[in-house]
Amino acid sequence: MIGFPKGKVAFQMIQKKDLDSLHWGTLDVLENAGIKVFSKECLKLLEDAGASVNYKTSNAKIPGNLVEEAIHKAKKNITLCARTPKYDVVLDGRRVYCTTDGNGTSVMDFNTGKRRMSTSEDLAMVGKVANALDSAHIFWPCVSCQDVPDYIRHVVDLKVALSSIEKHVQIETTSHRREAKWLIELGAALAGDEKALRRRPIFSSMHCPFSPLQLDGGSTEGALVLARAGVPISFYGMPQAGITGPVTLAGSIIVNNAEVLAGLTMAQLTAPGSPFMYGTGGAAFDMRTMTWAGGGPERALISAGAGELAHHYGFSILCGGIVTSAKLPGPQACYEKMSSGLPQFYAGCDMIAGLGLLDDVTMLSYEQMVIDDEMARIMARLAFGVTVDDDHMAIDLIKKVGPGGSFLPERHTMQWLNKEHFMTDITDRRTGESWEADGRKSVVDRAREKVKKIMKEHVVSPIPSDTERDFEAIVERADKDIKEHGLA
Repeated sequence: MIGFPKGKVAFQMIQKKDLDSLHWGTLDVLENAGIKVFSKECLKLLEDAGASVNYKTSNAKIPGNLVEEAIHKAKKNITLCARTPKYDVVLDGRRVYCTTDGNGTSVMDFNTGKRRMSTSEDLAMVGKVANALDSAHIFWPCVSCQDVPDYIRHVVDLKVALSSIEKHVQIETTSHRREAKWLIELGAALAGDEKALRRRPIFSSMHCPFSPLQLDGGSTEGALVLARAGVPISFYGMPQAGITGPVTLAGSIIVNNAEVLAGLTMAQLTAPGSPFMYGTGGAAFDMRTMTWAGGGPERALISAGAGELAHHYGFSILCGGIVTSAKLPGPQACYEKMSSGLPQFYAGCDMIAGLGLLDDVTMLSYEQMVIDDEMARIMARLAFGVTVDDDHMAIDLIKKVGPGGSFLPERHTMQWLNKEHFMTDITDRRTGESWEADGRKSVVDRAREKVKKIMKEHVVSPIPSDTERDFEAIVERADKDIKEHGLA
């Protein structure tokens, strides 16, 4: 089974009574301030269910009982299926999974080291690299196909992603209902048909609100189309504390919660019992640089707190976590990614995003992805903690070996070594003399060597040739359809 066992370290970011306070505060916001939804279809859906709707301002005030009914109805135990079943992700609260970070628009060219716009070829290659990394349990396409027109780009992104990796693909770019229709066609072509896709959803979709308290009409309508098809969806709030959310973290968690629960409510009204995942990518707004502080400690605190709130409702959570503002692989990237990710592991968040991107999730670095893979395994080991039972205390063995003895040749050592100890891949623990003799390689150098090896040797099982032809035909039809409806 893939994924990390959920940690056993005692950790609580928010007390239960405070989780209740956040919930009731959120219902107060939704009932009295409301949320803007820029879609007449979605507003009508809410109005018919009892919400107070102002079509001129696109605002809907949602009664608390409607929200709580939606929380109760949604499917919470979900399997995010992969085209190769051994990579299936089971969201049952027992394991923690990592995802690559997604939707970057540029790449640090692996050959030149220079930044450039990302292409379809880059997306295919990063899929191959992610397929080889143990910690990349879910593939959020790290970059988008900037070499195709934007009106068809999201469809092409999913086509390339599904073709390039055997793991579950998670997308975040659905911009309107017609696009959602073509995404479903791609998934169904690979799964077998729409019924097969419903049984084994090989892709899922996340939808980002515009904080504070606004939902894009096209994306939300697309989410409802996907929900009706049985595709797992997530609303992924991204309030920036201090500008699009209150500067206080609890206040920004409430903004995030209101946006997520509003999306959930509409999804359950249109498709009762459809699979839903809670999402957050909240962070602080850096008042000195006037930029998003993705790698700051506030990102970790908001995500871990939102994770506990999601679990309070019974939902799995997808949270932004292993993030940095650094522009190059190296010290800043590592300490920001470690500090922004570790609390989510301790909080037992179900899906933690962040592998591979730099510069506040805009630029792909293959070397950083490999470093992130190693750091994720370190964070998972820290969260797992220390097990105390007869086998682990090893009292009889200690007495047997006795004073001055060695535990190295004992069977117990080999039995537990790989389970108890973090086994390094690119981390260098050799002596200084050995490091000097080997060319004084940095962790970035060693990561680069691993990327080269993956690019040269790793094989991703290809999709069937008839499915590949179906994919090309679907993209052609989608291109024509989107143009005909004036969406190009």
